Amino acid sequence: MNKAQSAPEKSLLEQWLAEISAESDALSQTWDPGFDGGRQIVISSFGSFQKTYQRPPDFISRFYHKTYHLPVDEWRFNSQIKLYGDFCVIDAMLTIRFQATIKYAQTNLEALPNINQNVKSRCEGLVKDAVDQELHKLANGDWVEQGLATVERRIEMHINETLTLQNVQCRTLCEMLTTFSEIKDPSKLDSRFAHDDIYLKILRKNFETQEHQNKERLRQELMLEQQRLERQQRLIDQYNQEQSLHRIEQEQAAFNLKRRLEEQERQLNEQFLIEERVHREQVYHEQNLKRMAQEATAKAQLEIQTKQLEIEQQLQQERLIHQQQLKELQLAAEIADFEKNQEAWNGIHERLRIEKIDQEKRLKQLENTAKLALLDINQNEEQIVHERLLMEKMLHEARLKDMELEMQIQEHEKRFTATQQLDNYLRRDIELLVLEKHRGELLQEVKKTKHDDLPAISAPMPPEDTGNL
Repeated sequence: MNKAQSAPEKSLLEQWLAEISAESDALSQTWDPGFDGGRQIVISSFGSFQKTYQRPPDFISRFYHKTYHLPVDEWRFNSQIKLYGDFCVIDAMLTIRFQATIKYAQTNLEALPNINQNVKSRCEGLVKDAVDQELHKLANGDWVEQGLATVERRIEMHINETLTLQNVQCRTLCEMLTTFSEIKDPSKLDSRFAHDDIYLKILRKNFETQEHQNKERLRQELMLEQQRLERQQRLIDQYNQEQSLHRIEQEQAAFNLKRRLEEQERQLNEQFLIEERVHREQVYHEQNLKRMAQEATAKAQLEIQTKQLEIEQQLQQERLIHQQQLKELQLAAEIADFEKNQEAWNGIHERLRIEKIDQEKRLKQLENTAKLALLDINQNEEQIVHERLLMEKMLHEARLKDMELEMQIQEHEKRFTATQQLDNYLRRDIELLVLEKHRGELLQEVKKTKHDDLPAISAPMPPEDTGNL
């Protein structure tokens, strides 16, 4: 349910009064209260001395100063009156913006912390009296013809003057709303409604307003219908124009398509002839290139094979010479090692022989010493010395045997290594010779195969005459 449906519908007279109030709101407002947003009052207390004044622009606060702000406040005040036996209810809604002056603040120093509340409490009776005085004047019924705008301005001016006399600057905005009770049968009115002339005025104004609204509604409906017909005619004309343009565009598009297809067919024929001539020339060119490439490839292969054979023969000779030199160097090194080992072995044998002779001399000396000692010691001591000598002799012989075996083992190892290296060289030479033989056979087969597979070079066919194209 929307807002228009939920709100109660106003009577014709209420709408008329609202229109009058709306027109009156357009009147210019000349009242200027002179508000000051930075207004402050200063209380200077020094001992028993006290002074109050408005805060100047270049004020510097001291410890004996106390400042209070006098702000601009808003005061909403509502009042209501019922007229003609509750047939008419008038609500006066006031919005008062006010500010206390310095003089008012000096008069009410005790209320400075809540100065605006003090203004409301002190002036509420004066405002109510001014509003009620103007509302009671409405009982004569003149406002039905003239409207309530004048009454609203009088209330605003009266309250502005009243509060100004109380040293309070203000600007008042008054809005009055009128509500009428619905009476369908005038004969049923009771004796409480004694103002027949006012009721007749209301009925006449209601009838005039309703007639005016009906004429306005009819005029608007006729205007809307005329606008609808004109809009339909414009749509029909626009549709016909669009159809005509669309038909012209289709004809032009068909003509352009025909021309484009003919041009495309001509271009395709020309392109086909050009591609055919280019293809024949390309085939002839490719045949020439292929023939030249085959000739160059065959010539290059022959040159490469000749150079490869020369290089391989030269490498083979250098390899054989190098292998021969390596073998000679190896044999010389083996001979030198053998001679060196032989000299070392002879030196070792000579040293062992000398040591053996020296040991035998020492043994003989020990035996002589033992024999001489045997004369001086008993039989047991002679046996111990003899065993010790025998043990040292056995140890010396075992050490000599070990040295001889070690030398023999080293000599056998060196001989075995030399023999094994010689065998490896011989085996490698045999393998290289076998590989060279196989390689030569393979090269002969490759040459024979290439010579057999070389295609016969035929002269290319001359291109066809393309002058007719």
